[in-house]
Amino acid sequence: MMEHPSSALRYTIVVPCFNEADSIPELLTRLRAAFVSIGAEKQFEVLFVNDGSTDETESLIRLHTSTEDFVGLISLRRNCGKSLALMTGFRAAKGEFVITMDSDLQDRPEDIPRLIAKIEEGFDVVSGWREKRQDTQTRSIGSRIFNYASRAASGLDLHDFNCGFKIYRKRVLDEIVVFGQYHRYIPLIAHLAGFKVGETLIGNDPRKYGSSKFVTFRYEGLFDLVSILFTHRYGLSPLHFFGTLAAILIIPSALVIAYFFISQALYLAGAGDTFMVGTRPLLLLSLFTFLSGVLVLVPGFICDFILHHQIGSRIESIIGLSKSLEISSGVSRSSPDSQERPSASADAGKRHGVD
Repeated sequence: MMEHPSSALRYTIVVPCFNEADSIPELLTRLRAAFVSIGAEKQFEVLFVNDGSTDETESLIRLHTSTEDFVGLISLRRNCGKSLALMTGFRAAKGEFVITMDSDLQDRPEDIPRLIAKIEEGFDVVSGWREKRQDTQTRSIGSRIFNYASRAASGLDLHDFNCGFKIYRKRVLDEIVVFGQYHRYIPLIAHLAGFKVGETLIGNDPRKYGSSKFVTFRYEGLFDLVSILFTHRYGLSPLHFFGTLAAILIIPSALVIAYFFISQALYLAGAGDTFMVGTRPLLLLSLFTFLSGVLVLVPGFICDFILHHQIGSRIESIIGLSKSLEISSGVSRSSPDSQERPSASADAGKRHGVD
């Protein structure tokens, strides 16, 4: 693929593909037409990420890279899954805006102008909403259940978490990491990182070629949701979680152990009735629970110790500031003009939420 001038390239379309050779020619034709319709035919690139395809997908795309200057190809040695394929594309994308879509033609390239118009309203991420999803009844029901559970648990009001047709500002993708099956939750991850997330209605067509590469019910997605929310809440304060859990185990067991200790001491001093601690199973259970609480507490201390040494070097990415950002602490007295208007760096600080 030919290099675009950095000033001209605004949009990168990242298309992960796995055995979708039949769809590629039509997809490219429609993508080109979509950008021609908005006068941006010289401002986009299409970056295919071949996720270990075993059909003619790679050779067909490679042929297009030799004839079309807007087509690029990254080939993975094996099938790594959609999340890692997307991450690979994100790292290679050069556009100011990154659009993701599937290669099976169910997403309509003609809806790209709608996504662009929505994100230019001031959003950082815009997710497609397939209100009339063209799929089997079983998949549609499973999707509704999944989306309801995701909205209820996360508080992010999106109707279609699982839609792969999205647009992002590049700076969002530079701040997040996606692996496993986290690709469904990229808008949620961005939302938790402080970015503005929206959605817009898009069309959805029946699959023309081949069959879906995903199973109907993907319960693993709910595990991913729990992991994301847990990491967000306790990622910077792990001892709060481990300490609370340890306290639940340690405090009651310590009280029981103290009771046995005092009772045995009174018996040995002749101030109590016959009381043989060694014959009480509750003591062993309490000791086991107490030690379990201590073992739970230790990882919390270790995590906090590691964070103590890591946060300083990662503070910019954690709070969402650019490393090159300069924050003005006051009005410069060296120039009269500087007293009349704030500096550019101060304006930048305000845009990032810094007073």
